[in-house]
Amino acid sequence: MYLKATAKSQSLMRGVDFHVILPYHDGAPDVERPYPTLYFLPGFSCNGEEIIFALPLRQMAAKYGIAVVVPDGENLFYTDHPERAASMGQYAGKELLEITRKLFPCLSHKREDTFIAGISMGGYGAAVLGLHYEELYSKILLFSPAVEADSLLLHQPDIPGAIPASMFTEVIGGMDAYMTSPRLNAFRAIEAAKEAGKPIPPIWMCCGEEDILVRDACKHFDAWMEQYHVVHQTVNGPGGHDYIYWDAHLEEAFRFLGREQKL
Repeated sequence: MYLKATAKSQSLMRGVDFHVILPYHDGAPDVERPYPTLYFLPGFSCNGEEIIFALPLRQMAAKYGIAVVVPDGENLFYTDHPERAASMGQYAGKELLEITRKLFPCLSHKREDTFIAGISMGGYGAAVLGLHYEELYSKILLFSPAVEADSLLLHQPDIPGAIPASMFTEVIGGMDAYMTSPRLNAFRAIEAAKEAGKPIPPIWMCCGEEDILVRDACKHFDAWMEQYHVVHQTVNGPGGHDYIYWDAHLEEAFRFLGREQKL
């Protein structure tokens, strides 16, 4: 079952649209409620509707018995700017869970049933938000994540698909904030969690070998997870920064969530 919903967000101080897929009457046996839920964050220049139509999330939801919620990304790298009523990270990482659980009582409230995922910029968001709100999410899925925001925004201006360098200061907050803040930097977040003895959700990550935008960043992040003994699985192989590659690896990601296959 697919629904598009509109609700008021306190974090963004306005109405927001988001998409919900429920594993109910969609060609597979209905699963027991409450449903495990995957919150799936879009990438740069992409809204939730594009994700819904570009990837077979409805089929995966039915097959694995997992609800999927997709908000709009809005090109803000899931950062928080309360001074301009744009706390996108707080909305996508925490408030969206609260909204959807109130509107859809069939969604599980348990941490072990709650997951976060994202593509590219959304992968950056899923990494930093999943680690920041570790008490809410039990697993993180990263599709070609832009985990090195400084590399993506500052050093690749001539690559097709690159993002304006000015966004690094305007949205991320500049190099000092990025290098020191666990909320903005997934590398620092893992380091800080280990130092504080906090749990780190298991992480699944994929990135294509021809993905010149984030390939090196993903290799660095994989090595960082190895160094800090983070439970993770990294998938490599041929592919670029596109829906063809993400579609090919979508079911692997759903399997990582550890849910019983329904078909």
